[in-house]
Amino acid sequence: MSAPVDHDPFLDGFAEFAHAEASRHPAMAEAMGALVDALERSTPLETGPRPTYPVIDEHLGPCLDAVVGAPGELLRLVADRIGWTIPYAEHAGESDMDHMRANYAYAPIVGTNPISSGGLEEPFPLYASADVFAGAVVQGPGVTYPSHVHKATEIFWVAAGTADWQMGDEWTNRGPGATIFHPTGTRHATVTTDEPQLMLFAWTSDADCVPVIIRF
Repeated sequence: MSAPVDHDPFLDGFAEFAHAEASRHPAMAEAMGALVDALERSTPLETGPRPTYPVIDEHLGPCLDAVVGAPGELLRLVADRIGWTIPYAEHAGESDMDHMRANYAYAPIVGTNPISSGGLEEPFPLYASADVFAGAVVQGPGVTYPSHVHKATEIFWVAAGTADWQMGDEWTNRGPGATIFHPTGTRHATVTTDEPQLMLFAWTSDADCVPVIIRF
């Protein structure tokens, strides 16, 4: 691991964006403050594995061509350097989860090194931080990411595509430019229909927590 980067376009841009988000969304001010602080202290990691999967090969390029706003531009800065993985190996063999896992992947950008991926080749984040976990998500069309909870405070920024989002008992349709804030313990889900969705995300607390699927 090397020394902190003085002028890294991604880290600088993400911190500037997070600072602006704190002003635009007062409920997120504490989370964005934690994110800015962590990004300012993040350090680059040596290049590691950069695995990919069919959902990424099929949908990432078109999504990047269609991105809207700062989150999409940030993802464009790192898209050719990140590695992807698939969550929920412990749910393999469950039909709904197998479909989701075949059509969903995420890439760690800021976090611990390496990211455990249930026996798959493990991608390395680009930048090390023990305090936050941030990355990219591609969710293919016609995919349900089931209702779940976790301790982490979570923010999604939709860069491309539209999906239905659950937060608690409410559902909304969210598209490019949307900011979705899940305080700790919030039940949430995401359902795509006829198009994929590309997102930038950040966990700003409890970065090592484990999501729990809700089956009722």
